[in-house]
Amino acid sequence: MILDDKRLLLACIGGTVVTYNAFRILKSLYDSQRTEWVPIGTVKHLWMYPIKSCKRKEVFSLHCGPLGVSFGEYQDREFLVINGTTGKFLTARQFPKMILIESEMSDGVLTVTTPEGKSVRIELAQVIAKRDVKRGILHANLKADGLDCGDEVSELISAFLAEPDTRLIYYRPNLFNGRPCKTEQEWWNNPVPRRNDTVMYVDLAPYMITTEGSLKALNEQLDRPTTSLNFRGNIVVDQCAAWDEDKWAEIRIGDAHLECFKPCTRCILTTVDPETGVKDPDMQPLKKLREFRLAPEGKLRDAHGQSPIFGVNAGLLKPGYIHVGQTVYAKYKPSAY
Repeated sequence: MILDDKRLLLACIGGTVVTYNAFRILKSLYDSQRTEWVPIGTVKHLWMYPIKSCKRKEVFSLHCGPLGVSFGEYQDREFLVINGTTGKFLTARQFPKMILIESEMSDGVLTVTTPEGKSVRIELAQVIAKRDVKRGILHANLKADGLDCGDEVSELISAFLAEPDTRLIYYRPNLFNGRPCKTEQEWWNNPVPRRNDTVMYVDLAPYMITTEGSLKALNEQLDRPTTSLNFRGNIVVDQCAAWDEDKWAEIRIGDAHLECFKPCTRCILTTVDPETGVKDPDMQPLKKLREFRLAPEGKLRDAHGQSPIFGVNAGLLKPGYIHVGQTVYAKYKPSAY
């Protein structure tokens, strides 16, 4: 009787080991498939914003580097408008008309133009030589210095916004920057990559990516459709499923390799019409997004609050050039968020 019990016990243990090993092999196979590069769409738009909160520049190709995207002499969010007395940054959240201020860069000269056709040319070599350092105060009272671009452009922007004492500052890598983008584990339920990125004057991350699939899903719920321009991303991906970006761990476009680390939370700036500089009276699309795109309950809701999610933030793993029409490949996380 004892011998039979031992045999039964050994059989049960043996069966358990076999079942466990089979499960482990199948899980390993599934995980390996999940971590392969999967083609998920193509690049539809590439945008950069030389002056934070001002008008976009659409280009055919961009270079992806540690600080974000660049094109020739242009760098993304390399210039910032601040209050000259307090240092507090100005944004189209409070001054929607900012979104209409244009900028051009050529041969070391930045030209800033308002919709009325008034413009100022700034010789950046002179700005660097003068070295008039001003401190900007951005989100969460984090600080970053820049070089003042002079009185003429200050007067132009102040007059256009009807806001006295504005200054335009120019990011330089040798100046104080007290706002690195350091990842936090509360941003996802999945393990968040440990990163500490240097940024210029972006809100948070070097890269922000959106998809046309998610835009279409949002527009199906809106009375008046919106466009990807309202979300001010750098890279817009087409031909992929709605909300697919929630599940990306990494993406690759040509030689460029990016690591996703946070869902992009949205604010009132999404309600500003990029062509008119006027806020939507019904607070759309932000109001609709809050109905169905808040972070899941738990630590993610605690981290992201009432700011809905649209798009994904990323940092650089490998630099490279990208262009419109290229195939986008992704590696997936085990689950969304």
